[in-house]
Amino acid sequence: MKVYKISKLTKVYATRTVLDIPLLEITKGRIYALLGHNGAGKTTLLNILGFLDPPTTGNIYYCRQPIQFTEFCLQPLRKSVVMVEQHPILFTTTVHKNLEFGLKVRQIPKKERDRIIKESLALVGMQHLAQAPAHRLSGGETQRVAIARALAVNPEVLLCDEPTSSVDVENQIAIINILRQVNDQKKITIIFTTHDRYQVDSLAHHTLLLNHGKLFDAADGKFFMKKAG
Repeated sequence: MKVYKISKLTKVYATRTVLDIPLLEITKGRIYALLGHNGAGKTTLLNILGFLDPPTTGNIYYCRQPIQFTEFCLQPLRKSVVMVEQHPILFTTTVHKNLEFGLKVRQIPKKERDRIIKESLALVGMQHLAQAPAHRLSGGETQRVAIARALAVNPEVLLCDEPTSSVDVENQIAIINILRQVNDQKKITIIFTTHDRYQVDSLAHHTLLLNHGKLFDAADGKFFMKKAG
C-alpha cells in the first residue's frame, strides 16, 4: 500500500523554485533515506509530507485520500504523521511530562499514559531519565527523548530531519538501531534526511536524492528521474 502519492508538486518562494517533483510514491512500512546538499529542499519536502507547509502546486494523496491544506483536514493527519526535528525543543519540565503532553491532548487516561511513556522511553534507552529535567539533557539524549515523544503518540509515519547530525558516535549508532527496531516491530513508515552514506546503507530500504529541488531515485547504484504518468 502507498502511504503517500505525490504528483506534479512544486514549492516556490518568491521567484525560486525549491521543489519540482513530477512523481513520488512512498510505500507503507518502509524506510526511506532522503539525501541532498544543504539547500536542496530536503526539509521543505519533509514539512510538506508532515502537513506543516502546503505545496505551491501539485496533488498529494495520503493513504489514498486527497489532501486539502485546510486546518479541518490537516489536524487529524498531524496525529498520524509526526516530525522529529534536527534540533528538537523539549519543554523545561521532566522528560516524563514532555512525553505526556501529546497523550493528554489525545485524552489518553493517566494509567495508560504512564504505561505508554514507560514503554517509549525503554525503547530508546532513556527510561532512567524519566524524572530528569529535559532542558539539561545532552544533545544525544535530547534527540532520543524526542524520538520517544514522537513514538508515544503511535504515529503511522515518522519523519526525521538529520536525526544524527548533532550527536556523538555512540548516540548515532543508538539512533540508527532505534529507528530500525521501530520499523521492524511497529511497521512505522520512516523518512529521514541525512548526509551520511553509511546510515543510508545500514538503515534505508529506499534512497531518494534531491538535487536543486529535483527528485531522483537510487537504483542499482545509479540515479534516475522518476517520471510522472
